[in-house]
Amino acid sequence: MIKRLAIIPARSGSKRIKNKNIKKFFGKPIIFYAIDTLKKSKLFSKIHVSTDSNKIKNIVNKKNLNINRLRPKKLSSDSSPTMEVLKYELKVFLNYNEKYDEIWLISACNPLLQIKDLKNAAKIFNQKKNKLSLITVTDYPAPIEWAFKLKKNKLIPVQKNMFKVRSNKLSEKYYDCDSFAIFKPNEILNSSKFGTNTRFVPYKIKRELAVDIDNLRDWKYAEKLYRLK
Repeated sequence: MIKRLAIIPARSGSKRIKNKNIKKFFGKPIIFYAIDTLKKSKLFSKIHVSTDSNKIKNIVNKKNLNINRLRPKKLSSDSSPTMEVLKYELKVFLNYNEKYDEIWLISACNPLLQIKDLKNAAKIFNQKKNKLSLITVTDYPAPIEWAFKLKKNKLIPVQKNMFKVRSNKLSEKYYDCDSFAIFKPNEILNSSKFGTNTRFVPYKIKRELAVDIDNLRDWKYAEKLYRLK
């Protein structure tokens, strides 16, 4: 039986949305949605919330997670690499002789997370024989070749003259939608500070389920999508 550890990073001190990870989303802390979905999937041997906050720890323990420690403050700043957080948590579990076959990184602000996506991604990861890690991606709504940057209130094409190229002549492009990722333990333990973006296979998430909540606009958009779901 595959032993899976789900790690949900949930630090305090979010600036654009205060207390983002425990802010109420339709009546309950937003982090509860991810926790509930992970539990219902029955895929995971352990669900761990990595936090530097006693307040967050006490709230998530209402879900019977039994979180009994806090992440160091040095790994809880805006600039702390996520891979370093995973490495720290994995080493702690290994010190307690808790070994896992797969480490799943799960976004705390993930109210649209679907059980079927978790199960399908687990199958894909297993089919790849764990040679590569897996991340969730979704497609850009428009060709990135048509992108502009704004400079002194003027639009500057990122790539010149691409407006001449029809969209059906351009291949689809994808971005990490930050829903979840899957790693083998050694991929984390042997990683550099920031990890890599070249050793992944994709799991495609529908665009209407792929919301990375960074600001209030994202939050409002997630509310609209959740109502539709």
